[in-house]
Amino acid sequence: MPSSPNKFYIWNLRLESDAQPIAWNPPESNEAFQGGDCGEYFGKVFEAMQQKLEIENLVFYFTRDIDRLPSYGENVVAVVIGDEWSRIPKYFHKVRAVFKCYGINSSSGFNLLQPSYLNLLTFTQFIGNQIVNSSRWINHSFYRLRRRKTSPIYDIPLGYSNLVELPVKPILERGTDVFFAGSVVHRPRSKWSLKYWIKTPKSLSRSQMLANIDRIKKTQPEISVELSVTEGFVVSYDPTKSADAKSYSEKMMNTKVCLVPRGTSFETFRFFEAMRCGCLIITESLPPRWFYDGSPAIQVRDWREMKVVLELLSDRELLESKHQAALRWWQEKCSETAVGEYIAEKLQQTR
Repeated sequence: MPSSPNKFYIWNLRLESDAQPIAWNPPESNEAFQGGDCGEYFGKVFEAMQQKLEIENLVFYFTRDIDRLPSYGENVVAVVIGDEWSRIPKYFHKVRAVFKCYGINSSSGFNLLQPSYLNLLTFTQFIGNQIVNSSRWINHSFYRLRRRKTSPIYDIPLGYSNLVELPVKPILERGTDVFFAGSVVHRPRSKWSLKYWIKTPKSLSRSQMLANIDRIKKTQPEISVELSVTEGFVVSYDPTKSADAKSYSEKMMNTKVCLVPRGTSFETFRFFEAMRCGCLIITESLPPRWFYDGSPAIQVRDWREMKVVLELLSDRELLESKHQAALRWWQEKCSETAVGEYIAEKLQQTR
């Protein structure tokens, strides 16, 4: 452990213009956290990191802010959450390192071999994302061309937002075959809204998923399907209520196959929540990040490929194999300990 303690702060987590950063002593909780801030997960990540980190006197800012920090310097480390547009922080040249959820490279998700309206919407969103980030990329490239020092930016997992720790239930003893909880649209829209009619990649993808799982319910009534569809975006259930967190965790731990459709981006909390519980994950295209590459999640190009659900549920050996692979992947790649050690390793390389 460092003899001169590293310091941790929460900065602008509620997107307010706070004058001062809020001191944080991980893994303790902090009243500044709110739904979706995954503070419990990263508190444990920082605790694990401290066990391996040999560098002293660092200042960590846990933040959503990609434009500014309270201070800069070789001892400053930014840990950025919540930026689904995968933008480059403006302070990329002012700190020691940046660790960022959603990274700085988004995935187009476009499949030339299977053109569809969803593919078109996805590609359109990707182009819009690139335009939004273009000035930041130009600025970043300009610095590098002039051989100026830039901070390394590392991808990190989103983690979980409101799981309580429960004993892992054997996959064959779980009562729910297929589970999904979440919204179809980010927020309800008026019929006068353009997005109501043209839809978004999230709303179209999730509508198609629900339509296809509904067919399975009708043709295979013996399969236990539980859907909890909300009107707008919520983080699982209500993370401010311990009863809801416990209920959601119990439902996830009682699930064999968890459906993980895309949200605004292809990355969602539910992927990591399901992996932590050892569920079999069916999801869409995943970005090329170190913690996704080679994962046991089953990726489908189209939700009409839901027959994979039936194939999984009919093969007890495959269920058990995928279940164990998910638990191993969580421990080795995405757990608090694994990510904490990853951050410590990367910071050691910046010495």
